[in-house]
Amino acid sequence: MPATTPTRRFSLWMLFAAPALVGATPTPQTSTPTPTAAPPAQQAPDEASTTGEVVPFVQPFDLDATRRMSVKVMIGDEGPFSFLVDTGAERTVIARELAARLDLVEGQKLRMATIGSGATVPSFRVAALQMTNLRLEEFDAPAFFGRHIGAAGLIGVDMLEDRRLLIDFRNESMKILETHRRARPVIRDRDAIVVTARNSAGRLILSDARIGDRRIDVIVDTGAQTSVGNMALMKLVASRRENRVPFFSATLGAVTGEDVPATRTAIRRITIGGIDINDLPISFADGQAFRVLGLHERPALLLGMDSLSLFDRIEIDYPNKRVVFDMPDAAQRPAGYRFAASDLRPGS
Repeated sequence: MPATTPTRRFSLWMLFAAPALVGATPTPQTSTPTPTAAPPAQQAPDEASTTGEVVPFVQPFDLDATRRMSVKVMIGDEGPFSFLVDTGAERTVIARELAARLDLVEGQKLRMATIGSGATVPSFRVAALQMTNLRLEEFDAPAFFGRHIGAAGLIGVDMLEDRRLLIDFRNESMKILETHRRARPVIRDRDAIVVTARNSAGRLILSDARIGDRRIDVIVDTGAQTSVGNMALMKLVASRRENRVPFFSATLGAVTGEDVPATRTAIRRITIGGIDINDLPISFADGQAFRVLGLHERPALLLGMDSLSLFDRIEIDYPNKRVVFDMPDAAQRPAGYRFAASDLRPGS
C-alpha cells in the first residue's frame, strides 16, 4: 500500500457526478433506438459515403461550474433543457424531476453500474429528444436526481455512436458530423495527434497510452470534471513512485448520490499517443463501472475535462475508433508536453 497522509475528507461531491453508465438491462419490448438527423433535407448517407463529405450539426456549448459541456436539448415540444455531453455514459439519461414535470410514462427498472456500486433506477419513456438537428426517438431513459447529475440530463454515446464529435474548446462549440469507414480526420494540423482505439460497450478505449513502459487503458470522459483511475492503476503509480504528492483519502460523489471512498494524488507523467500530460490530478476508486467494462484487472483511466480542455480541439470518431488531439498553437510540439493542474494538496 502507498504511504498516505492522515485521513482527511476531500469532498468531491460533484467531481464525478456523471460517471460511466453501463450494464443496463434493456427493455425487451423495444429495439435499440437509432439517432436520426432532422430535418431530412440533407445529403443521403450513401451519397456522403461516396463523396467523403461530412454534414455538420453545429451545437454551441457552455462549460458549467465543473468544466463539463452543457448543451440545449428539446424533449418533444418542451424545452430547451440543459444536458451534459457525457462520452463516458452508455445511455442518455434524464433527471427524475424533469421526467415528473413532463409527466413521462415510467418504464421498467434498470440495473446500472457507476463509479461507485451498482444501482437499480427507474426509467422513463422519451418519445423524442433533439439536439440541434440530431434526434433520438422512442427510448427508455434511466433517471437520476438532477442534483446528483448537475443538469437536466446527460447525452450518452447512444446518441453519438454512429457519428464523430468535434469539440472546439477555443470557440466553445461542438459539431456532430456524419462519417463513414476509413474517413479522414477533420483535424489535420501538423501538430495533431491521432490515437487509435477499441470499442467496449460503445466507449472508445485508447490503445496508445502508458506510464513509463507500462501500457494503460484510457477512456475519454467528457462527463467527468476530473480524471478517475481504477485500483490497478493506483498500484502501478504507487509501485513506480509516479505520484507527485502523497496519497490522501478523498470522497467522490456518484450520480446515484452515493459517497464513494477514493484515494487522491497527482501522476507525474502519463503519455497518450506521444503527448505527455504532466502532474495530472487523479482520484482512484474501486468502481463497478470498471468491472463491467472488463477494466478492473489492468490499469485504466477515465480521462476527465481537466485534461481534455487543455487541447484546442478534440475529434472523437466512433465508427473509425479514433481520437484526435489538436495541440494549442503555443505548445512545444517536439517536446510534446502538456501540463495539467499541479496545485493538489489534501483538503485543497
